[in-house]
Amino acid sequence: MPSSPATTTPVQDQEFDPLVFWIQHKSKILLFTGLIVAALLIYAASEYYSQKRNSNAQVAYANAKTLEDFRKIATDYSGTITGGNAQLMLADKLRTDGKLDESSAALHTFIDKYPSHPLISGAYTSLGANLESQNKLDEALTTYQKVSSAYANSFSTPVALLAQARILAEKGKPDDARRVYEQIITQYQDNFASQVAGQELRKLKK
Repeated sequence: MPSSPATTTPVQDQEFDPLVFWIQHKSKILLFTGLIVAALLIYAASEYYSQKRNSNAQVAYANAKTLEDFRKIATDYSGTITGGNAQLMLADKLRTDGKLDESSAALHTFIDKYPSHPLISGAYTSLGANLESQNKLDEALTTYQKVSSAYANSFSTPVALLAQARILAEKGKPDDARRVYEQIITQYQDNFASQVAGQELRKLKK
């Protein structure tokens, strides 16, 4: 007589018991929760410190008057937008005092530290102006060309183009200068630079 097949009783899935789960994984849950809370506290403290530091920097900048004031802000608040602004003002005051080499050094520091600063194109334009004032025309021309190529949509580009044309004319390249002036007139019809370019272009034709 053939034996009857063995019967198996299906294993029922146990229902999820949160109490059992908590007992089994309590230490891991507490550790994970602790890490999250610690991270949130660190983030909140960092945000508070950052906002406080920026606020203090802005107050200091608003009250700054002397070269040393701006130098201190640039040092104390290095890495902030306001610190970058102070570095630019430091360079400007050094230029006004006739210290062109120191002004250019301050601008190079700004360019190295703040490559994404909203006024980066202005820093290069100021550097070009320093070089031009020192009659370093080739270096100045290269610097102005960087502005008009790397920061073509910036507020500094029309000024940099005018400077390029001026240097090219001074270097005895009137045709190259004329082309730059014509570019300015075409691209910046509603900008003051267009009027200046028109005047300079008429002088070249004479």
